[in-house]
Amino acid sequence: MDRPSTLRPFYVSMRARLAAALAVVILVLDQITKFLVVKHLTNAMPGEPGFGEQVRLFLTTHHPVREGRTIVSESFWSFVYAENPGAAWSFLRDAPEWFRTPFFLLVSVAAMVFIVVYFRRTEPQQRALRLALGLVFGGALGNFFDRVRLGYVIDFIDWHWYSRFTWPTFNVADSAITVGVVIMAADMLFHKPRERAKVTAESRAPSR
Repeated sequence: MDRPSTLRPFYVSMRARLAAALAVVILVLDQITKFLVVKHLTNAMPGEPGFGEQVRLFLTTHHPVREGRTIVSESFWSFVYAENPGAAWSFLRDAPEWFRTPFFLLVSVAAMVFIVVYFRRTEPQQRALRLALGLVFGGALGNFFDRVRLGYVIDFIDWHWYSRFTWPTFNVADSAITVGVVIMAADMLFHKPRERAKVTAESRAPSR
């Protein structure tokens, strides 16, 4: 059943707010986890500074020295401080900073604008897609915030298979983006066929 035309702006606004709220939650979780990693696994906060000073050091300290790691599973999973000046899989990691930082900032802004435009064009029944866009937007914000203040992204989740294979280190923002992209791909695969089947069924229905 279609929403009354007078209520559609309200529902559109609510859906946008929910997606925005999800993006903010991802951003906050991403920055909190990075704060904890910088605090406990680097030398950025020596002694026992107050919370306000800890936040200041987190926001302003560049290239702190790594100090150990937290092991979740010896053979599979640990937390370790890492810096990634490039993109996923360390793409353009070794490019000159004068080119790399503006390039990734521009790409991030363009991606976030695209997400907003894409969201506005989604259909009401595409709830999973809108959830995915919120996840991707929140993840993009988290890494964008790192690049603006540091020029690189803080990673800390280290997955490995014994000493034979190591997955590229990542963070909460990367995880949100990955989950969001997977949901978007699933929506593209299954939403359009459902719509085509619906149109076909309606076209074959006898007219009254």
